[in-house]
Amino acid sequence: MSGAPSAVERAFAAAYGGEPAEARAVRPGAGEDVVVRGLAAYRGEDHWHLVTVGLADPHHAPRDPQAAGGRPGMGQELTLLTPAAPRPPAWAYDLLLGAARTSVAVGRPFHAGARLAPGAPVDGAESALVALGLREDPVVTVPGAAAPLLLQVVGVTLGEYLLMQRVGTATVLGRLAQRDPLLRTDPARG
Repeated sequence: MSGAPSAVERAFAAAYGGEPAEARAVRPGAGEDVVVRGLAAYRGEDHWHLVTVGLADPHHAPRDPQAAGGRPGMGQELTLLTPAAPRPPAWAYDLLLGAARTSVAVGRPFHAGARLAPGAPVDGAESALVALGLREDPVVTVPGAAAPLLLQVVGVTLGEYLLMQRVGTATVLGRLAQRDPLLRTDPARG
């Protein structure tokens, strides 16, 4: 975004061989707080990998300081993987920013295995993916004990969300990963 790259930005640059293919600064609307400084999209061979930049900034202290596990800010950055396309999909930025806003609004970081209740389709259109599950990012990790945790946001159907409530988020995401180890959020899947 601007200034010296964060540990997260350096980890993504190392994984993808350089700068993001696309980056967006996030400016708050009237009466909104800044949740993240921006969102970055890195192009993989068969996917886009988006990441929040700034959720782990120190000014985002959770209501319970121990909730971030000794990490700065919310202790996390959120990621999203989508199928390859000429450009990262616009809905992916909105989805990731919405998840970041939810974390800040509730005042605590997410954790692997968390899920977010059904809402509108993830693409803002007709997709059957209407809820989210979270797991540790399978592609990029940030080294260091106090480094932010990277949590991948994964779009799921209502049926998958209900199954997560019964058997656990990790179990359902593990089953879905048998078909797609990256768990790319693809609105056409539902």
